[in-house]
Amino acid sequence: MLELILSGLLGHVDGYRLPGDSERGWPVVPTLRSPQVARQIVLTDADNTPLATVVVERSRSDGEDSWWVSGTVREERRAEHGIARAQRLTVESGIGRGAVVLIAGRFSPADAESLRGEVGTEPLDAVVVGPADSAAAARLLQDVEDWGRARGGTRVWYLPDAGAGHDGIDVAAAVLASMGAAHFIDLRHHVARRDTGAVVLFTGLSGAGKSTIARALVERISSSGIYRPVLLDGDDVRHELSAGLGFGREDRERNLRRIAWVAARVAEGGGLAVCAPIAPFASSRDMMRAMVEPVAPFLVVYVSTPLAVAESRDRKGLYAKARAGLIEDFTGIDSPYETPTDADLVLDTSTSSIEECVAGVLAVIAARGESTTEGRQVDDRDE
Repeated sequence: MLELILSGLLGHVDGYRLPGDSERGWPVVPTLRSPQVARQIVLTDADNTPLATVVVERSRSDGEDSWWVSGTVREERRAEHGIARAQRLTVESGIGRGAVVLIAGRFSPADAESLRGEVGTEPLDAVVVGPADSAAAARLLQDVEDWGRARGGTRVWYLPDAGAGHDGIDVAAAVLASMGAAHFIDLRHHVARRDTGAVVLFTGLSGAGKSTIARALVERISSSGIYRPVLLDGDDVRHELSAGLGFGREDRERNLRRIAWVAARVAEGGGLAVCAPIAPFASSRDMMRAMVEPVAPFLVVYVSTPLAVAESRDRKGLYAKARAGLIEDFTGIDSPYETPTDADLVLDTSTSSIEECVAGVLAVIAARGESTTEGRQVDDRDE
């Protein structure tokens, strides 16, 4: 959305507004949520390079740990786009004078034939809406460019996918309308996820059975050959990836951010990332979801084993030390655990066997449109 604002592709839109606000003449009202409120908020790219500054005029709590902010955007630096630098749609592209087609998801021979019937050989502007997965976006763009060269009289443009606005507005259609192409041929397809993996987050108290289920799941999937699973267990991650971090809220957040980043890369490459930290806070789990879902499904499994049962298993003696005051900020004792309200599955290892728990997780993965243990696709779920 930031690119669309800075490029002028949304007309008079010059910043962000609070949810529910409206602006005369704005085709879309962008919204922005921030973990903190400040007079100015710097927006960065994936490499932490500052791209723009939001001059905050108003703010409103989202009811959790973040804030909606409203203000104008000031560009600091042009983004260095990974793909389609030359084909990026701009206000100077001059589309809207002839036929325009909007393409997303895939471009098939049937789509090409449909266009031949609708526009014949007249000049055509083909606008490719690229998904968050840069590899998939590059493949789609290449398919359309190859077809456009063979057809002739076709200009191919690239528009990053900004999804739907907070108010449900079709952002891509709004961009075309602002450029004078309110009427266009819509060849956007919602395609099932087939070439990416998934992330499974087990969350629950220490001793609830998260790691045991996670290891059993990885063993089961490894033997089936569906995915190449990667286990990101809490203790292992702490030792290898997050050495030096403490257990206060800020360090826990940093640890989970690292797990989410690695998990997203695993899933993006077609693997299954199985994560088993405690992840006690809803805001941290939401942050992990936001980092993963642009590239892969994010499944939350809440291991709800009661505290008394988890404490009775205290193999490491951690609960005993926490009760004695030797460990501070211990989840379930003097630090809260926020029960997930968005869990895809709830398991209790005090009433279910590990085999039953693993079967439940596999069923959830299959229900989300991923491969079953027999290696077949069970659902063409729309993204």
